[in-house]
Amino acid sequence: MFYALAPLVGILITLMNSVNSRFAGLVGTLVATLVIHLVGLAAVSLILVFRREKALAGSPRFYYYLGGLVGVGTVFCNNYAYASLGASLAVSLSLLGQTLFSMTVDSTGLLGRKKYPFSARRLPALGLALSGVVIMTGDWRSNIPAMLVALAAGALPGLSFILNSELGRRKGIFHSTRMNYLMGLAGTLAIVALQRPPLAEAARAVAQAGPLLAVSGGLMGLVVVAAMNFIFPRVAAFSATLLLFCGQSLAGILIDVALSGKLDARRLAGVVILMAGLAIDSLLTKRARNAAKRLEALGSPEGK
Repeated sequence: MFYALAPLVGILITLMNSVNSRFAGLVGTLVATLVIHLVGLAAVSLILVFRREKALAGSPRFYYYLGGLVGVGTVFCNNYAYASLGASLAVSLSLLGQTLFSMTVDSTGLLGRKKYPFSARRLPALGLALSGVVIMTGDWRSNIPAMLVALAAGALPGLSFILNSELGRRKGIFHSTRMNYLMGLAGTLAIVALQRPPLAEAARAVAQAGPLLAVSGGLMGLVVVAAMNFIFPRVAAFSATLLLFCGQSLAGILIDVALSGKLDARRLAGVVILMAGLAIDSLLTKRARNAAKRLEALGSPEGK
C-alpha cells in the first residue's frame, strides 16, 4: 500500500507545484510562500481541534523540529536552479541529489531511520535508473554553482521528509505537520523582516489572484506533508524518492500534453527506464532479504 501511495503523492506534488508557481508568478515567491504556510497552518490547526493524537513518551531531539525551515530552503533553491539552468536540467540534477541523499540515508540509518545495507547486486538496477535521469536531461551549460544548488534542491526535500516523519512517529502525524508549517512560517517571516516587501501591495496582489489560487496550494501541501509523514517511516528512502519522482514526472508529462498538445518522447522514455530500474532494484532487494531470512531461520535453534 505504501509503495502505491508514493507515486500518487508525487502526482499531487506536481499539481501543487503548478498551482504554487502560478500563484507566485502573480504575487511574488516570498508572498506566495508566506500565504501557503499561513493556509497550511490554519488547516492543520483546525484538524487538530477535532482530532487527538497520542504522543510517545519522551521529548524528540531539537533537530526533528526543523523540517519546515528546510522546506523554505528548498523553495528558494528550486527557484534559483530553475532560473539558472532551465527546468529539464534542474529537475534531472534534483533527482540525482535526491537519489544520492536517499542512498546515503538508507545505508547509514541517518537520523534514526531503518538501515538498509547497500549491496553491489543493486548497481546494475541503479545504473539503469540513473540512465533514465540522463535521458531526461536536455541541453545544459557549465554553471557549477547553480548545478550544486540544484543538487541541494533535490536533497533538501528528502531531509525535510525524514525530519517530519521521524517527528510524526514520536508526536503524531498532524502535530508534526503543524510544526512543519510553524517552522516554515517562522523562517519565511524572518526573510520578510529582512526584505520588507510592500505588504499593502502584496495584499492587493493576493486578492486579485483570487481565493481559490491562494488557498489550494496550501491545502495540497498539507496533504503532501501529512502523507509523507505516514509513508516515509515505512518505505526505504531510495524507493520512496524514485516512486515520488515517477509520479511527478508522469503528471508533468500529462500536464504538458494537456497544455501544448505535444508529447515529450525523451522525458517519457526516461521515466519508463527509471521505473524499470526501480522495479529491478526492488526485486533484487526483496530476493536478498528473503535469502537472509532463510539463512537466519536455518541458523536458529528451530531451523536446526
